[in-house]
Amino acid sequence: MHVLQEIIRENKAGHHSGIYSCCSANEDVIRAVLLRAQRTKTVALIESTSNQVNQMGGYTGMTPADFAAFVHRLAREMGLAAHNVLLGGDHLGPLPWVNLPEEEAMAHAEELVAACVKAGYGKIHLDTSMRVASDDPNAPFLTKTCAERGVRLCVACEKAFEEYRAEHPKAEPPVYIIGSEVPVPGGDFNAGEMGATTAEDAVNTIAIYRQAYEDAGIAHVWERVVGIVVEMGVEFHEFTLDEYDRRKTTDLVLAMRKSPLCIEGHSSDYQTAANLGRMCEDGVAILKVGPAFTFSLREAMFALEAIEREVYRDEPERLSNYRAVLEQCMLEDPRYWKSYYPGSENEQRIARAYSFYDRCRYYLARPEVVEARAKLIENLSGNTIPLCMLSQYLPNQYFRVRRGQIRNEALDIILDRIGDRVDCYLEATNNCGRGIDLEFSTR
Repeated sequence: MHVLQEIIRENKAGHHSGIYSCCSANEDVIRAVLLRAQRTKTVALIESTSNQVNQMGGYTGMTPADFAAFVHRLAREMGLAAHNVLLGGDHLGPLPWVNLPEEEAMAHAEELVAACVKAGYGKIHLDTSMRVASDDPNAPFLTKTCAERGVRLCVACEKAFEEYRAEHPKAEPPVYIIGSEVPVPGGDFNAGEMGATTAEDAVNTIAIYRQAYEDAGIAHVWERVVGIVVEMGVEFHEFTLDEYDRRKTTDLVLAMRKSPLCIEGHSSDYQTAANLGRMCEDGVAILKVGPAFTFSLREAMFALEAIEREVYRDEPERLSNYRAVLEQCMLEDPRYWKSYYPGSENEQRIARAYSFYDRCRYYLARPEVVEARAKLIENLSGNTIPLCMLSQYLPNQYFRVRRGQIRNEALDIILDRIGDRVDCYLEATNNCGRGIDLEFSTR
């Protein structure tokens, strides 16, 4: 049984069992996730989105094969066995090509999902919930249309897996996530509170998808459709958050408990550990998170830069100027944040640095930002961080340094600060491997 199917089966049986999915291509984030997986002996589920990684490179410049090699290299460096890292694809569909007519957009989407499967991705979210250029903007966008397009992508995945299995005979076939009511990737523009999917809509969506699988002659694949994305009333906005309120999802939760499919919860970023735990208890066996991890990374970088400025006040030529470099990159190329951050110049300035949308994550791989990061870490390596300043800016890490749990080194502190957010998910999902016998390599 696929590890996700085992976790979902336990969740369905009423056990507090689940898994979180890290949707990030950032090296520091992935290292932090792998480090926590190693320490807790849990499965690390790491997913790339169709915008981050695709056959054309995405905004990271990586193809699915590149991303798989990247993650597995980091896992090997940390002594984590390959079978304890599960790769997935998030929002795989025509999203990057919505400006094209259906046939062109879907052809690109088929190529994308096939590339993911051939790269060893074991979890595929088939997301066809967006209109493409040839869709009538004034006509209802039917779930049946989403299902038919989703099945088309599933067929492409199954064909690609047959090719993949020829070279990897022990490979498990992928499992699938469906869903036509999906929170906006990257955060919702709407300042209003996010609603919750009705029980009726969820049940009807599952029925429509199942019928589409039967009509396409792949009914046997349906047993590997393990979850559905629905709206659980959680979302993050520019400066505000929609907290999980289980009173709004009572009927949905009851309906989904009767289904073999679990709920995959998107936009769970920034929810408290208690709220995440409630979501897991309510059948959200897969909790997706992305921006919250890079948000914690940004917090760590800004805090360390504040220390750096104090330490090297008399040597300004040594400063990394990390925040200023990041800000300059965002100003020079506003395409990733402009539509998210309305308001005055000062409000935009604040949002670029601190917003829950965390649009600055799109700029972390820029050469100038990478160079500034490296300089900051170099400046604060070798036990140069005064403990009193660490206490001021990163108190959790200060106490862990005092207890000998982490080193007083910039990179260790960065990874541990991200790990604070990871811990919320491990706590919520009961360390995400409950009842599963895992094997780990040693160095």
